[in-house]
Parts: sequence; C-alpha cells; structure tokens
Amino acid sequence: MVNQAQYFADLEPPFCSLAVMKSFDGLTKEEKLYAHWISKASWAGARVIMEQWAPHANSLYDFLILLFTDPSTGTIFADLEEVRTKAGVEQNEFKYFVGYTAQSLSNLVNYKNFGNTKFIPRSSPSTIDKLISSHPASSKLSKYWPKLKEAIYSLDPEPILQIGKPSSGHLSNIYPDSPSISDAEVEQVSELMRKEGIEPQNTRLRKEGNGKFTLLIASSEEGEHEKSPLKGDGVEVKIQLGDYKDAMAKVVSSLEEAVKWAQDENRAGMLKDYITSFRTGSVIAHREGSKKWVKDVGPVVESYIGFIEDYLDPYGSRAEWEGFVAVVDKEQSKLFKQMVDQAPELIQVLPWGKDFEVDEFKKPDFTSLEILSFATGGIPAGINIPNYHDIRENFGFKNVSLGNVIGASAPTEPNTFIAPEDDAIYTQWKKKSWAMQVACHELLGHGTGKLLTEDRDGNLNFDKEKVINPITKGKVKTWYKPGETWSTFGGEISSSFEECRAEVVALFLANDKRIAKIFGVETEEDVDLMQYTTFLEMCRAGVRGLEWFDPKTKKHGQAHMQARCGIFKWLHSKDIVTLEEKRDETGTLVDAHIKIDRENLKKNGQKVAGDLLLLLGIYKSTADPTAKSFYHDLTTPHQKWQTELRDLVFKKKLPRKIFVQDNTFVKDDEAILKEYELSTKGAIQSFIERDL
Repeated sequence: MVNQAQYFADLEPPFCSLAVMKSFDGLTKEEKLYAHWISKASWAGARVIMEQWAPHANSLYDFLILLFTDPSTGTIFADLEEVRTKAGVEQNEFKYFVGYTAQSLSNLVNYKNFGNTKFIPRSSPSTIDKLISSHPASSKLSKYWPKLKEAIYSLDPEPILQIGKPSSGHLSNIYPDSPSISDAEVEQVSELMRKEGIEPQNTRLRKEGNGKFTLLIASSEEGEHEKSPLKGDGVEVKIQLGDYKDAMAKVVSSLEEAVKWAQDENRAGMLKDYITSFRTGSVIAHREGSKKWVKDVGPVVESYIGFIEDYLDPYGSRAEWEGFVAVVDKEQSKLFKQMVDQAPELIQVLPWGKDFEVDEFKKPDFTSLEILSFATGGIPAGINIPNYHDIRENFGFKNVSLGNVIGASAPTEPNTFIAPEDDAIYTQWKKKSWAMQVACHELLGHGTGKLLTEDRDGNLNFDKEKVINPITKGKVKTWYKPGETWSTFGGEISSSFEECRAEVVALFLANDKRIAKIFGVETEEDVDLMQYTTFLEMCRAGVRGLEWFDPKTKKHGQAHMQARCGIFKWLHSKDIVTLEEKRDETGTLVDAHIKIDRENLKKNGQKVAGDLLLLLGIYKSTADPTAKSFYHDLTTPHQKWQTELRDLVFKKKLPRKIFVQDNTFVKDDEAILKEYELSTKGAIQSFIERDL
C-alpha cells in the first residue's frame, strides 16, 4: 500500500532569489534586449517540457494559472486572503493548496524535477471545488477540473507515480500513448534510426500497434520527414514533423527578434542555425549552431537553448528542452580561467593514463554566470555543454558555473546526517567546497576521458595492438562501433554513470593544492578541511539519495543521487566513511551521523576515489559491457539501508528550494527586469506574468 505522506507536496519550502538585478543593470540597451528575447525563446519551450513529462501537464499548468489570475487585472489576485474567505476555505487548507500550486508551476508539472516522483496536495479536493465555485472564471475552470482531479490526486496504480519506462508501468510522455511499448521495440526503432543517421534528441516515439510506430520530431513546420517511413524486421516507423509545433513557432519568433540584437556575426549565425533547427527539426542545424556557440568566447550575455539533457528519457537518448540566458561574472570568471589554463597539467594525474585521455584537451570557455532566467523545472549548479561528443572533441566545449544558483541557500536549513562536532566545520566550508566541486565536476570530470571508436571506414582512433587496458592488463577488446555513442551504449545508466564519473573526479582532486589555491585555499590545514568537507558532502548526499531509490523496483529516480548513493556505498566499503547510528530506548533508528577519520582520509582518500574512478573511466572509454552490471551493483543500496535508513531519510527530508525567477519586458523600446517577492504568491505571480 502506498504511503500517502511520502507523496505530499513539500511543507513550507524555502524561496530563493537569483538576485540578478545589479548584473542586468550593468548591461547596455542592446545586451538587455538580446537577453530579453533569448529569455522569451527559452520560456516558450517550457510548454515542450510540460508535454515531455506528462500528458496532463499543460492542462494542469493552464488550470492553476487561471485559478489564481484576477480577470480584471490579468495578474495574480492582489489579496489572496480575500480569495480564501470568499471561497470559504479553511486557512491551512488554503495555505497547503497555494504551496502545491507554487511547486507545480516551478516544476512545470506535478512531478518533482529532481527525483521524477509525483507529489499531491496536502489539501482536499473540496478546497479546489470551493475555489472554482467562487472564481469569476468558474465556468471555464469547471471544464478543466473533472479531467484533472485524478491526475492531481490519484496514487494508483503505484508505478505511475514515477517517471520511467512504460514497460515497467511508469509514466513517460516521451513515449506518448504507448503503455505497452517494450524495451526491445524501443531498441529496434533506435537501431533503424542509427542506420539512417537520424538522431533522437528532439524526438518522441509513439507505438501505433501491429509493428507500426510514429517518430515525432519537434519543429514548427508540419509534414512527413523525407526519410519516412523506416522499415526493418517487421517494423515500420512513420516520421512526422510538427511535434510541439505551436511552442516551437514561438521559440523561432523570439529567436528571430534576438538576431537583431546579437551584435556579432558568429552569434547571429548561431541563432539562425537554431532557428533552422527548431523550424525544420534538424539536429544537424543545432549541431552547427553549437559549433558557433563554442567559438563565441567570453560574451557578456551567455545562453544555450534546445534539447540538451537526456535525464528524463528512461532509455537515456531523447533529450529534454531547456534554455537559459545569463550575465557573465567577470571577476569570478578570472579564477576559472586560471583553472582552464592549468587543466592540461591537472588532468595528467587522473588514473587512466594518456591512452584513455582526449588527444588534445581543448581549453573551454569557463565562466561564472549570474542566471537571468532558466527555462527548466530544476536549475542546475553547473553545466558542461554541448553534449555532442564529436563537437566536444573536435571543436571544444564550454563550462559554466552558475554563481547565483550555488550561492542561494536557505539560512535556516539544518545539516542533516552531519555529526554535531562536524557541524561548524561543515557550515563554514560547504559553500566553498561546493563551488570547487562543481568546477572540478564540470571541467575536469565531464571534460575528460576519451571514447575509443571505430568509424564507418573501419578506422580506429587508437592502436589496438599497443593500448593496454589498465584493469585487465591486456589489450583492449571492446570499443564503440560506427554510430554508437555513450548514450546509445549505456542506455538507461548512461546519464547517472557519467555523473558518477564526474563526481568522483571532483573527489579525487579535492586535495589538489593547485586547484585549492585558485579558490583561495592555501594552507595545508585548510586544504585538508576542504577535502574533508567535500567527502562529507558527498556522503551526506549519498545518504539523502535513498529518498529517490525505490526498494520495490530497485530503481533510482534521479541520476545524480543514484551516483552519490553509489559513491557513498563505495567509500563505506573501503572504510573511508562509517555511519554512526542513534537509537532510542526501543531500538528505533532516530538519527545517523556520517563519520570520517581525517587521518585515514588524508592517507587513503584519494587512492580509494582513484580506484573507483579508474573503473568508471575505463568502462566508459572502452564500451565495456561489464559497465551496466558493475554500476547496478555499485548503486544498489545495502538491504539495511533500503529499510530503516531510508525511512529515516524520509523523516528528515528537507523541502527543495524554489527559485522565484524574474521576468523581462520591453517598454518604450527598452528591456526592463521585474523582481517578485520571495513567497508562494511571488512564485505564482512570476509564472502568470511570464505568459506562457
């Protein structure tokens, strides 16, 4: 039976600001207008995100926006207390539902972006009934409500509470109307796509029955694709353009406006390539735009947009929409440039050796950004893009650290699972440790490691007679065949496995004095404290990651937390960390503290991290089929952790912060920025005025 309490929306989540007004004010008129139109294009794609997550997401969004909009002003009701009393709703019931609304809008769906699990209101359906009845637009709202009631409140069947494979009963609108689509069928279609050179990033797949499928490609233009249909082994795949056509048309329109303010020929060309991609569905055009983006070094206003990350796809190949625009923090970026300049030397200490490292480390543009707007259900702390591996190797990539995201925190947030004697150290060092960890993760984690490949002419990018596998001590026996990528090879583990590899790079380098110095950490004692805090933070995240592990299905719901669970398990097995249990007089587990012996960490921590890093790195480089079973074993928590420790994690669960993002508007030919109060009301108002 489902534990309803585990699915309630967070109670009183902290609201955070990106505090970007000062950075925005420092832009020129042209830069502000450029940023505005990129922001508009990014948020136009939010409708795509909703549709990718759940079939009801767009309707739910429209319903909640309408419910809190005053028709007379076009924005949020000025007095929400008056709305409550007019509807006759009890105070707590109203507070719970307003909180649910803010969380649903911020996630762009009623599933947690971080964890892929459904959440439901703490308030009863009768609260919504009353709010609808007293609303000026009650007749319109009443048309939504019967269809949405089950989507909002239902906890049955249990598998539908998780975004995942339809074959396991989970929800995935990347495979719309296809509850019976099998893993084998997805792979069969993927193989046909690989043979025809059709990339999956901007596609969805629908099963029609009797061996027939429709491949939906995101574009504003409609029609059948020139390569349609694909046929093979009893399968026929019609390829249809025009998925999300209305949203994509708005994206294109905003980007066309942004071109006018690009102020740079290469940047304008980049936007035109994106426009072609979003109009026609061409991934090749997006690749061309991404090449130009990599060449756009050191812009004042930074951005990226498109179908980027594949975390949402349970098969790890189709990508979720996102778009951001940000202002470069020039002072902080100077520090990151030092790290980039030293990177070719820094990566030489990584454990896999030069044969498994990129032939040439192409120094990326590594900047600290102040995010102006990020169209996503969950803002990351750092990004390493583009995700096209061939572009990364041949043209380079960019690293961005999102400074105003890293710096945002709730001042009263407790340090769960940290021992009292470590609390002061952890509190003092966690922000600096996190900033350094993100930098190492993105630049030296995602930015390193060579894939051993064979091209269509049979040429290898390594010497199979000379290159020795450091794990087997023999010749390399496996590599990527033509058309194979890490995503297609790794499938459902690909995203989490790569996040794990990047996280362990950060652990491995946590005591590197050269990196520490860049971040203002110079004494040996402080370097040790930095390493100590980094390991504490990773282990704490590993324990908290049990929240997103389902003991019934043995599946993780979040790629990064799966990685951190695995790292914690590895460090625990190697005696780097122990878990000190606190029990009451009945023997019930009431708390647990992460304990790390500092001397042992200083002596053995890097080696233990390096041993794991070598396995992760070589398995990925060589397309070793062992990777999947190894990673499954690594990230499956001990049975004891799956029960009482996981129960404790839920009891001590902290609400996730909500970023109340600003909006930009054009007034008298000038772009202006509007801030909102840090509250449920401010969050809801920001979405109403975003006018998606």
